[in-house]
Amino acid sequence: MAVFMSAGVSSAQQISIFGNAVPNNPIGSKNAVMLGIKFWSSQSGTISAIRFYRAVTNSSGYVVELYTAGGTLLASTRLSQDTCSVPCWEVANFSGPIPISANTTYVAAYYSSVGYGASDAYALSNGVASGSLTAPASPAVGGNGVYQHKRAFPTSSYQASNYFVDVVFTPTGPTLILNFNPPNPSIPANAPLGSVVATISPSWSDGSPFTGVLSFGQPYSNDQGTFALSGKNLIINPSGPGVSGDANTIQNVTIVATQ
Repeated sequence: MAVFMSAGVSSAQQISIFGNAVPNNPIGSKNAVMLGIKFWSSQSGTISAIRFYRAVTNSSGYVVELYTAGGTLLASTRLSQDTCSVPCWEVANFSGPIPISANTTYVAAYYSSVGYGASDAYALSNGVASGSLTAPASPAVGGNGVYQHKRAFPTSSYQASNYFVDVVFTPTGPTLILNFNPPNPSIPANAPLGSVVATISPSWSDGSPFTGVLSFGQPYSNDQGTFALSGKNLIINPSGPGVSGDANTIQNVTIVATQ
């Protein structure tokens, strides 16, 4: 059994979800399409740009948009042409930073009139976390990534595909960093109750000590009571069901630090 942990964490600098990741399938369908991703941040901040991976040029450029989860357009910009030598991560800057709230779902998307966007099937089955940013697991949010075969708010999802759409996010104020050791642990189905799954190390980006508390939170909490916290250790809940029923699966846990 593997355990994937997301947390209320971030860097003091600009961060993104996928960094310099490269798709396994960088060239998808040739149909015109709007490709997007649902995401949230565990703390407030601003979105200055949307970035997306391209392996095929588009001489007509791109339309890039940021939406609320319900489809309200928050910001839009255009790229008249490719900004880098493909294959690469294109970056489309907004005219100014767009504020976003903590623990609130948004959708980042771009439109390509020639299609050919990246598409890795099942890559969002378990979600992706980076700092305070999370691209949630597709089953947890009714589908992620998302697409639409026209320039419109993307609402469809297929095979939990990752279209490698991302954001450039700057958190507000000093930020909390949570490190996990190991980051994504694997534990046997017969692990005894009380076993330590991972050790959590909280710290602030400005160097000040963390004196708060750790707890479980949305969207994944503690896998229906399977896990518990003992100080700074994630453990198998001594009064829970154990992990035998989760054999050969990946379980998601969300840990929140509050100070």
